[in-house]
Amino acid sequence: MRAALSILFCCVMTAQSACAGAWLRDPDTAFMSVSATMRYLHGFWQSENSLYGEFGLAPRVTLGVDINETPGIAGHLFLFARVPVGPADRRTKVAFEFGLGTHHRLDQWGMMVKSGISVGRSFTNRWGDGWFNIDSALELRRPNPDPAFKLDATLGLFSGRRIRPLLQFESTYVPGNPLIWSISPVVLIDGRNNTTWLIGLERKTAGHSSPGLKFATWRRF
Repeated sequence: MRAALSILFCCVMTAQSACAGAWLRDPDTAFMSVSATMRYLHGFWQSENSLYGEFGLAPRVTLGVDINETPGIAGHLFLFARVPVGPADRRTKVAFEFGLGTHHRLDQWGMMVKSGISVGRSFTNRWGDGWFNIDSALELRRPNPDPAFKLDATLGLFSGRRIRPLLQFESTYVPGNPLIWSISPVVLIDGRNNTTWLIGLERKTAGHSSPGLKFATWRRF
């Protein structure tokens, strides 16, 4: 039973948006992402849905919300704050994030707490300007007594191209259980009105090995 609950726990954790990072939003600006990952399992299509948003409250404070739902399995609602660690104008960005929320596995609800450190940096190479971000976090979801350790990484290009590659990696480890990970090669397509479309694939090991199709819309305000 404990192993089954841990699998459900990790399924929803590795489905989170990879938008979070070391960069803060400028004051009075916002970002929103709506995404879905479609997976064909046991003769049915399963959808993992998420809504992620950030708002620049002050020069050194960004507030956010992370909502995730896999119908009939698990989901969460999470509110967080992000602040920089050290000078905000240096090239290598470091930020601390802390938040509270609620989650469910099937029909069982509980509180969740999360804290983490993010490191990000921009770079230039022969393919253009790019960036990478590494997120490490400790997450606790009651009534599960064991904490979850998360390590995520994102690598992308932003050098003026309308179509750009992005690679996302997410991992979760709960003591006493196998490491859960997912990898997503995706493509970003710039649209109008500060909108970006995302389409790609996801390979995930949480409870099953079925590949998924990932779709998202990013919007900056």
